[in-house]
Amino acid sequence: MFKRIKKEIFFIIKLFNQSQRYDLICYFNYFKYRFFSRFILAKLPKHQCQPGDDFSFHMLCQEEDVFMAEWAISSFLKYSGLCPKIIIHDDGSMTKGSVRRLESRFSSLKVLLRSEALKMLEAHQGFNKIRDFNIKGHNIVIQLIDIFLLSDTPKVMLMDSDILFFKKPQEIINFINEQTGWDALVSKQPGTYDLMINNDYADKHQIYERQAGFMNSGMILFKKASISEVKFYEFFNNTKKSYEDYFLGMSGWGCLISQLNYKFLPEDKYILKGRPTQNTIMKHFTGPRRYEFFAYGIEKSRKITHN
Repeated sequence: MFKRIKKEIFFIIKLFNQSQRYDLICYFNYFKYRFFSRFILAKLPKHQCQPGDDFSFHMLCQEEDVFMAEWAISSFLKYSGLCPKIIIHDDGSMTKGSVRRLESRFSSLKVLLRSEALKMLEAHQGFNKIRDFNIKGHNIVIQLIDIFLLSDTPKVMLMDSDILFFKKPQEIINFINEQTGWDALVSKQPGTYDLMINNDYADKHQIYERQAGFMNSGMILFKKASISEVKFYEFFNNTKKSYEDYFLGMSGWGCLISQLNYKFLPEDKYILKGRPTQNTIMKHFTGPRRYEFFAYGIEKSRKITHN
């Protein structure tokens, strides 16, 4: 609880200490959506649709981010018009109340509890090779291990809970509708980081030349058949990252996606930094600027009409 309060104070201080001030309404919206989302969301219509068997949407979620996840999912469904099978991967902290809330809000959504996921993973041949990564590692590695091994549809999308949409994501829609020649789409970040992989592995697959370090795992779509389990386990045999490394999962996704016929989502439309413009389709409210998700992101996503 103390850690959560400390984090909240940090975001509030950041909001009021920015050199580039926000409109007054943004300060009001921050408190409105940060502390009263439970009541606002409860008044909104529930999302009903019948998903097909060819497309699944996956999101790793912790208890404190449940309302963010609800806004994020709502914005994607609103602007895309798609109806995926939605799987929320519990990091082990979600309460029964939050599970009921999400599953009742979206008819095509199921929360996969951490305990259930572990049982399913144990049945996977080869899982014992990476079991320690899953058990001892940072919770964020669930985004890599669980989503890859437990997804069961031809097309898979993974998205972080701190993302909002503002316009129709035509690139994503085209990918799901098989109207592109790509095996994967991934969001691009402005800078790279240390992938910490063995040199032989990097050279074999031209990992650095294929820009794996610029891939952000907050938004990825891929065709499941394009990545073999052999490739998946090969990454774990060649990573130098420790179990608890926060970037282990993102490094894994980068190494896997870079081996495919992939395309980066347009950087001017799917952004990680800066304020949304008239061309912005999606914004990832990462790290220390996550308060903007509440200060202006939700309101902007709700008010813009579907186009």
